[in-house]
This record gives sequence, structure tokens and C-alpha cells, in this order.
Amino acid sequence: MKTSSNNLLVIEDNLYIREKIAKEAKKIVSINDIFVTETLEQAFTHLNQNNFEIITLDLSLPDGSGLEVLRWLKKNKTEKKVFVFSTSTELKRICLRYGATAFFDKSEGFDDLIDTIKYA
Repeated sequence: MKTSSNNLLVIEDNLYIREKIAKEAKKIVSINDIFVTETLEQAFTHLNQNNFEIITLDLSLPDGSGLEVLRWLKKNKTEKKVFVFSTSTELKRICLRYGATAFFDKSEGFDDLIDTIKYA
């Protein structure tokens, strides 16, 4: 059963991109709450304290790789819609194997990312 509202976690270390995703997500009626974080440590704190239906995930974070989030979700058998948004396109297959719902290239995929969140 699809819920009418979703919580979104934006894991992104670039302030401009993080704010741009949050700004666009606020326009989406089905998004209830938006949480933003710029580090793995903060991401894991949010994941342990809140329920998120949708996660946008950068792979290059100041304290490690976003792949750790995918591994954690898989290990904990947590079903989330995880949209990887990264310039590390060579890791796309690994992300999908670890359970990412979709992968978007930061250099050209912003609008596609927002559209996918809108219809998630």
C-alpha cells in the first residue's frame, strides 16, 4: 500500500546541491518531511532515529563512501527508495547491486532525479 506522504533524507556534502534538492522536494506534494545531512555519521544518526521512504545519496562524503549507507540498508533488510546522485558513474552497477533504486549522474541528471522523487 502506497503512503500518501513520504519522508525524504538528502545525503549530500555539497551545500548548493543539497539545498537545491531540498528546495525542489519542498514543491512535491507527497513529500512530508525533508531531512538533510552532509556526512555518513549524520546520515546514520537520521536513519536510526527516523523512518524514510526516500533517500537521495551522494557517494563521495567527507567521512566515507555513500556505499556504506547502501550496505547498511541491505544488511538491515530496510526497503527504501534510494536514488544515488553522484559523479562516480563507474560505481553505478555496484550501487544497483547493493539495492539502489536508481542512479543519476550529477553532471546531467538533476531534473530526472527530481522527477523520480516526485513519482516515487
